[in-house]
Parts: sequence; structure tokens; C-alpha cells
Amino acid sequence: MSQTKLANGPFPLAEEVRRAFVVRFLAELMQITGPPDNQEALQAALQKYCDDLRPWLEPSDCPPNHWAVFSLLEDCTFDESGENVTVVLSPEAEAFFRAWLRRNKIASNAGLNTAHAWSN
Repeated sequence: MSQTKLANGPFPLAEEVRRAFVVRFLAELMQITGPPDNQEALQAALQKYCDDLRPWLEPSDCPPNHWAVFSLLEDCTFDESGENVTVVLSPEAEAFFRAWLRRNKIASNAGLNTAHAWSN
């Protein structure tokens, strides 16, 4: 699963629920950006995704010295089996994660279906 380093802030969630949301957020990012074989296309898709979340960013969510270019993850490790991954979101990614939560909550409250279809 995943863990996040920063406190819950304005979204007090149980850690298990938070992990599930982080997984959904990262899964959505992977779907949007596609395979990492074309760095320029990946960067363009990621930039558009972040730009689309900007209306839901709150200044209080952003780190005080944020960067225009940043890594999404501060750390990413797999266990020995390769089955479990632990991620630590960067402060900037944490801000976009909170914007993602806000966007999805607003869409859900408006009656829009934001559930993802999963297939195994």
C-alpha cells in the first residue's frame, strides 16, 4: 500500500481510508500520463493534469517554498516480494492530492459519479 508523510490537515481521514485515496490518486495519475516511454508526452500530460487541479488548490495546502518543477514522490520502496509498495508524496504532490480530494468531494456532492471501474 502507501503511506504519506504529511499530516491529514483539512481532510481528517483514517489512515486506511487515506491510503486507499492515495492509491486511487496515483492510479489516476498513471492512467492520465500513460506509459513512461515518451518523457515529453508524460510531462505534458502531467502538467495538464496538475493545471486541471489548480482551481481546487488551497494556498494553505501548498508548501511555503514550493517549486515550479517537482517530484511527485519523495520516496518509493518495494518490499522483498515486490508486491507491496510504500510511497511518500512530495509536499507539492500532497497539495495536489488534497486538491484531488476536494475536486472529487465536490463532484460527488453534485451527484456526479467519480468511481473508477477496476478490472483484475
